[in-house]
Amino acid sequence: RYNDLHSGKSSAGNFILGQNVFDTSRRTAQSEARQQEVFSRRVTVVDTPGWWWHYSRENTPKLDQIEIQNSVHLCPPGPHVFLLVIPVSSDLSQIVKPSLKQHLELFNADVFSHTIVLFTAVSPCSDKKIESKIRTSPVLQWILQQCGNRKHFLNISNREDRDQVKKLLEKIETLITNNGFRHCSVDRSQGETLRKEMRDLTERASKRFDQVQKQRKKLKLQTEGRLQLYLFLISYNISYPILIVVVLWFFML
Repeated sequence: RYNDLHSGKSSAGNFILGQNVFDTSRRTAQSEARQQEVFSRRVTVVDTPGWWWHYSRENTPKLDQIEIQNSVHLCPPGPHVFLLVIPVSSDLSQIVKPSLKQHLELFNADVFSHTIVLFTAVSPCSDKKIESKIRTSPVLQWILQQCGNRKHFLNISNREDRDQVKKLLEKIETLITNNGFRHCSVDRSQGETLRKEMRDLTERASKRFDQVQKQRKKLKLQTEGRLQLYLFLISYNISYPILIVVVLWFFML
């Protein structure tokens, strides 16, 4: 995600599988795996949480980091290919480089050798326009170099053009062949550790939420008592009490 621009990961996943299996109405908070037969191939797609590309890894919520790490355990024995989704309309600054490296280190594997850059758009966009954008963007050139210059373009608004998906699968099969049919190595023992860490974080977050709700309820009761007093005083002094009531209202928001 970059400058509040959604990458279209979930939409791309739906496009590839030919089914609306990922929720595109909200931000992806948990990694999800879905499987479908596509052009006579059994394809598993895992949709993961994204991150703000101008954030360092330490600024990405811990739960998001764990979900990203856990994603590779949803397709045992491990993924053959990673698709790095980038909107064609994005303008990437140099700060993207360390952010990308730091976040891909979460996988503890040689991710770049298994990665294809997937450019997405929601309107028609020619190959010439994409190539022009790459030529004028040192950051995109660097990303593609890390990924062996492997790239593909999806116009995710044109769901009827399945030829886009067929060509992507052909590129994926070529990459798998070049990698000797090896999947990305996954430390299976890490899976249970990640799940336990997620449960602990979720439990702590739930407790904090309950505490905040109790504090808000208590504050609301206290405030309502004061508002009754101030509203009672309005008939005696119209200016001062109204000011206090307005301040309390904004404070409650």
